Amino acid sequence: MQNYEVELQRRVDEAVAANDADSLDKLLREHYQETDKAQRPFDAAIQLKPEYRRQISGVALESNAAFNWANRIARAKRRVAYRLKIARGFDGLRIVSEGDSWWQYPLLLEDTIDQLSGDADKAIYSLCAAGDLVERMASQKEYVLALEESGARILLLSGGGNDLLGDGALQKLLVKYSQGSKPEELLDQGALKRSVDAILGHYSTILTDLRDGFPSVHVFGHAYDLPYPSADGKWLGKPLKKAGVPDAMRRDVIKVLLDRFSDELKDLQTRFDNFTFVDLRGKVGENALSWYDELHPHNAGFARAADEFREAIADRAKTLGLESKVPRFSVPSAAIATDGGIYFEKGSSVVVLDPGHGGSPPPIKIEGSSWNNAIGPNGTLEKTLTLDVAKRTRKILQDRGHTVLLTRDSDFNLSLADRAGVAKAVSAAVFVSIHFNASTGHNAQGTETFVHPTQGPESKRLCLAVQAASVAALGLQDRNASHPGGIKTGSFGVISISNHAPATSCVLHEVSFLDRADEETKLQSAAYRDRIAKALADGIEAYLGIGFESGARPSAPDELGDAIELAALEAGQSVMSHLGVAEAAGRRHDGRETRHLGGYMIAEELDDPDHSPYSSSGSDMVARIAESEVRYRARTIRKQAAGDGGESGEFSLVDIGEALDFNSLGVSFEADVAALAPGFFQPESTGFDLGAFEAFIEGLGLEHFSPGEFLFLGASNASGGSCAGKNTFPPPDLWPRISNTARMLDEIRRRLGAPVRILSCYRSPAYNSCVGGESASHHMKFNAVDWRCTAGDVHLWHRTAKEVRQSDPTFLGGVGLYVGSNFIHIDTRGHEANWSG
Repeated sequence: MQNYEVELQRRVDEAVAANDADSLDKLLREHYQETDKAQRPFDAAIQLKPEYRRQISGVALESNAAFNWANRIARAKRRVAYRLKIARGFDGLRIVSEGDSWWQYPLLLEDTIDQLSGDADKAIYSLCAAGDLVERMASQKEYVLALEESGARILLLSGGGNDLLGDGALQKLLVKYSQGSKPEELLDQGALKRSVDAILGHYSTILTDLRDGFPSVHVFGHAYDLPYPSADGKWLGKPLKKAGVPDAMRRDVIKVLLDRFSDELKDLQTRFDNFTFVDLRGKVGENALSWYDELHPHNAGFARAADEFREAIADRAKTLGLESKVPRFSVPSAAIATDGGIYFEKGSSVVVLDPGHGGSPPPIKIEGSSWNNAIGPNGTLEKTLTLDVAKRTRKILQDRGHTVLLTRDSDFNLSLADRAGVAKAVSAAVFVSIHFNASTGHNAQGTETFVHPTQGPESKRLCLAVQAASVAALGLQDRNASHPGGIKTGSFGVISISNHAPATSCVLHEVSFLDRADEETKLQSAAYRDRIAKALADGIEAYLGIGFESGARPSAPDELGDAIELAALEAGQSVMSHLGVAEAAGRRHDGRETRHLGGYMIAEELDDPDHSPYSSSGSDMVARIAESEVRYRARTIRKQAAGDGGESGEFSLVDIGEALDFNSLGVSFEADVAALAPGFFQPESTGFDLGAFEAFIEGLGLEHFSPGEFLFLGASNASGGSCAGKNTFPPPDLWPRISNTARMLDEIRRRLGAPVRILSCYRSPAYNSCVGGESASHHMKFNAVDWRCTAGDVHLWHRTAKEVRQSDPTFLGGVGLYVGSNFIHIDTRGHEANWSG
């Protein structure tokens, strides 16, 4: 081993000894960067940075030794996280994981184990390494020591991809394509059987070891979901192309291979009662855009895989007698663990930061703590921002020598008392609960910091210090200024004296008003969130420089979670009633359920004429469409809640290159009408039968589009332009002509897996002439749609449209590619036509 490798190992060992996960993460990012292609099929697509290539093993970029350092550092980071999670009497599920890159992708992606490790009730001892072989796992038997050391009763196992596809294995399995070949005929079935049998033999070795040596341990395994081979893909695309397999058949061939592996692995359950097969087929990568590369899904796909394992573990845990418990508090990497528990560096002042809210409904509240309150106009959630800001503040304070704990370090919810309990357990000097605000008019702004009414002078000094630093850094209104001494009080349970140690100073800080569009835009900037974090750190340090007094203080009841709930209480309303349908969560004061959709909480009552906040005489077409569309979304919500599928509609209002997400409806009737007006501008009412058109479109059984989206009159029709008001709604005799095109667009949307915006549908002859359309344009026949997608690029949309056209004879028609204007044209004219413009 060269000198640099000795130094690198020393840095890893020191970070592990100090339980410093942040340093390990920094070390990983310092040495590695993204690359176009992985070196082995189930490796991560990362490489050593140029300045380190010659220092590690003195070999080239492709070196396995070089990549193994990424695995080593990532595994050390996970080991620290595991140790810290169990350090304070963790009584949830202890788990050992062994697997390949679906279980450990060192950078770039949040793999399945990353997703599961965020669960408060799971502590995972990870042995995983990208590029690993089941053969190696079975021979080295690292799981034996890990199970002995951890006492875990669950082993998560992922492997077989490298054994099946590595070192050119796929090429050896393929048969040269000949005209008329079926997918199964393009695989050498004998060679495939030998490969799969070898892998299953290694699985059997592992399961036999555990059955004999660890009879109480249960193993959960999986195969892989069906990916999309890419044309230049090293592991799937190129071997398939070399074998002459046509594009349209390549995924089918891989399906035959993976199904064979999956079915054989699933059958192990009949031989080993200590094994559960979690079938991920059709569960992870929903479409081509779901995949990061031809073997790994994006984070959302890994999250779906994690959900399948959560469900399988929960079901099996009952029969195994395992109880999954959420620990009372989370202990992040700032703490130093010993055999006796956790201690802190001598002379340090422990700071506890509480990222407000967390988790998902239901439950709506956990002992006073809501999952989320404030929501931005574009869907930004308070709970996400509080965690982000808390982590940034922790980093700043740690760099300045402070010891910092978070009450939560991932997306879960704790009770108000349990949040405070993190600080109480270590007699913290400072406790700051971080929140973002909202108002009934969605136009308030400013920063405010609260103290519990019964807190002493030290908490008030902390309040003044944090408030002053934040106001100075952010330039927002000082909402404490009008209160006596600059101190605002609120009976928030999380800062109640009854939940804290006497020496702890506590405040609840509302950074700003998230429900303002301008503020939400700023909050989407990492630089702005860094300013917030620095202000919080500066305020806390200013307070610690002053010092504090100790002494007993009287107890008081703890009722409220944050300033939004305080304002609602003072108004005599529930949070939802107080803020309106654009905010809050869960269940109304009268018990009517709501669902979160596109950043908003839209009540089911929107589909109830007796309760609807929308009111129009019916003579204004824009108002009628606004109400129609919101009712459509309310019905969609109910379908989703009942498990009937369906999604919110997608709607394009403005010109190509921009789009209005129609999910933004629901804040107020006036705002919705204002948003829709340009897209449906007509000088005079047309007498159009909207109800009949709704019934017609809904009769098509579309999954992704609402009636109003097909009525968009075009950006050039908006008031003020040279073509303003020239378009009309389609006449009833043309309605049937959009049927096949609409269904085709729905299938395109399904395959792309991302919102599609309709930019032009029906054009009246006058409007078509004005915008320079073809004289025989199918838009005038209500048979064509111009559209774009919010993900991918125009070439992907074009390929997908052509594939969909081939999939159904009723979709036969024109597909136009418009690269410069970034959109696609489709129609179902009855014969194939292709062009670009």
